[in-house]
Amino acid sequence: MDPGRALFILVLVGITVAAAIVLNTGGAVPDAGPDGGTLAGFVTIGPLCPVEPCNLSADETGAAYAAHPLIITTTGGTPVASVTADPDTGYSVVLRPGTYVVDTVRTGIGGDRELPATVTIRSGKTARLNITIDTGIR
Repeated sequence: MDPGRALFILVLVGITVAAAIVLNTGGAVPDAGPDGGTLAGFVTIGPLCPVEPCNLSADETGAAYAAHPLIITTTGGTPVASVTADPDTGYSVVLRPGTYVVDTVRTGIGGDRELPATVTIRSGKTARLNITIDTGIR
């Protein structure tokens, strides 16, 4: 394996573990009950390689997404949920009706200029939020 790729994977795994430790609040996503609404969308992360073609395995791509979980908080900053998007199917989380702030773990260079974003969840409805994260890799 290329030493640069090995280092990339090691860094992503380290970031993922650190994010999991920081985000572990010890509780589950609150029960949204029958009045819950859904927050869903797709996340695009890239570039994942400094040169093309970028031939990462599914595990390597998954590690990049795991390193950028979405953090959902109340407008007052109380953590409500953390969700990791799937590269192919996106993400979906059921929440109680209300207004929330969606952000991601900030690591290194790059990021998403559109985050943090405020979303309103309505009973029985789906709020869509698509996110593009620029890794800064060039």
